[in-house]
Amino acid sequence: MSTNTQKIKDRLNIVDVVGSYLKLDRAGANLKAPCPFHNEKTPSFFVSPDRGTYKCFGCGAGGDIFTFVEQFEGVDFPGALKLLAEKAGIELEREDPKLKNEREKLYRAMEEATLFFVGNLKSTTGPMEYLKKRGLEQKTVDKFRIGFVKDEWRNLYDYLKTRGFNDEEMEKVGLIKKAEKGYYDRFRNRIIFPLFDNSGRVVAFSGRLYEDDGKSAKYLNSPETVLFNKSRILYGYNFAKNDIRTRGFSILVEGQMDLTMSHQAGFTNTVATSGTALTGEHLSLLKRLSDKIVMAYDGDEAGLSAANKGAKLALGMGMEVKLVEISDNQDPADVILKDKSSWTKAMRATVHIIDFNLNCLLKKNLDKRQLGLEIKRKVLPLVGQLKSKIEQDYFINSIGGKAGISQQVLWDDLGNLDKDDTASVPKEIVLEKDKKNYPRRKETLREITGILFWQQSFGEPLINVQKWEEKLFDLIGEDLADKIKNLSDSFKNEIIFEAESKHIDEKNLKNRLQGAFDQLEIEILIEKKDLIKKQIESENDEDKKISLSGELLELSKKIDTVRSTNL
Repeated sequence: MSTNTQKIKDRLNIVDVVGSYLKLDRAGANLKAPCPFHNEKTPSFFVSPDRGTYKCFGCGAGGDIFTFVEQFEGVDFPGALKLLAEKAGIELEREDPKLKNEREKLYRAMEEATLFFVGNLKSTTGPMEYLKKRGLEQKTVDKFRIGFVKDEWRNLYDYLKTRGFNDEEMEKVGLIKKAEKGYYDRFRNRIIFPLFDNSGRVVAFSGRLYEDDGKSAKYLNSPETVLFNKSRILYGYNFAKNDIRTRGFSILVEGQMDLTMSHQAGFTNTVATSGTALTGEHLSLLKRLSDKIVMAYDGDEAGLSAANKGAKLALGMGMEVKLVEISDNQDPADVILKDKSSWTKAMRATVHIIDFNLNCLLKKNLDKRQLGLEIKRKVLPLVGQLKSKIEQDYFINSIGGKAGISQQVLWDDLGNLDKDDTASVPKEIVLEKDKKNYPRRKETLREITGILFWQQSFGEPLINVQKWEEKLFDLIGEDLADKIKNLSDSFKNEIIFEAESKHIDEKNLKNRLQGAFDQLEIEILIEKKDLIKKQIESENDEDKKISLSGELLELSKKIDTVRSTNL
């Protein structure tokens, strides 16, 4: 056991750590609580003070203080080490840089880039003046480590070279891009906002254009890298997580300025999507801390549309969603800058997302027919996401009374909604067992997905999870990939437990995974063959039949090729 690990364990016990996240109740010599890693009504999560371990008998999660923090915070082992060291009041002993692994060096590259950007901001007058005009105070700029990069092609590149980083490392974390004449900086002429992981390490950047050149995008974000997955990072989460837990709800905004101004105004339970669509993984992070969320999106049609899309996901996960009313063409940063007290009042007057949408429609003074159609299109899909029939009944009564529409008609329309309208939370059916149609494909896809989620939870996975994940999504297509990305926590835990049980002693997980991928590809090709066979049977045009037969032959060749590589 390393010195750092032992020092932390000497200072913190399992009850101290888990108890700071969950309310623990005594259960004989142990303590228990509802498991934070899957949905359950009866507590099956137990903590043993004597052994210094925890175990959930519902989802199989278990380990010590380090694995708990890794799972709960969504960080790797170094991230958990950092968080627990801060909690224990221990300064981590630094390792010899030569002994650090590649991943740690990539984190150092991001840290050095952050220092470079921060130094630029301090030495350049204009960008700091801009931030002050937008309302940011120096302490806020320092807290969020906001920086600046000049309009030069190799400014950061040359600096990082002097700090011992090579081209491959800089490219791997998205700091530079390659052209015919060599490498150049990805970010130029921009105010830089670092994006942090759950333990506060910089994993990406978002740059706002400082001086408009008429051709560059207003905002530019880091690409996805080995350190950064945009579906799993919320801007400001590392600062907000404790206050979300203590205040009992999270505030979700869109942009960096909205986030920083909100924190500066005292709303330190605020997080931001930062130019990325809200995902189930984002919401899972928030739900671990609180199932209540307040959305504060821009006060225009686009903002309401984005809020509704995210709200469908959240409601489908059993969360309570409210909305802050913001005037047209304004964002939270504008409102706070103009009058901080008005933002405080707005936060006290939040409205449930369903009521908000209904009120917006009622204000338009539409005729009864048009109002009914708009309610069906915009409001009922939200009602359909509610988990509780009691809640659905409440809102159907409310909508019927305010809009003058029969409750029975509303219930009928709710039941007749297109399945896509009430399917914002992806259906686990794509991975469920024992389905009649192509059961083997679903079994194989379930196994692959379980392995990837299982390995993703490790600080040092046995495989390159990102590479295999990209390979999987290329194979199955965007729609199915989105469903998998947004699987519920409870279902993820189920397939992770299956994967761990089946492959814990696997000597060559990479080969097993490749075999499963080959099998999945064969099953997908067989499905395509079956579809073409049906087309041929129903086709009367001989030329088309010949063309389809050619496609059938090509698919057969592909299947043979994949099978031969597995021999």
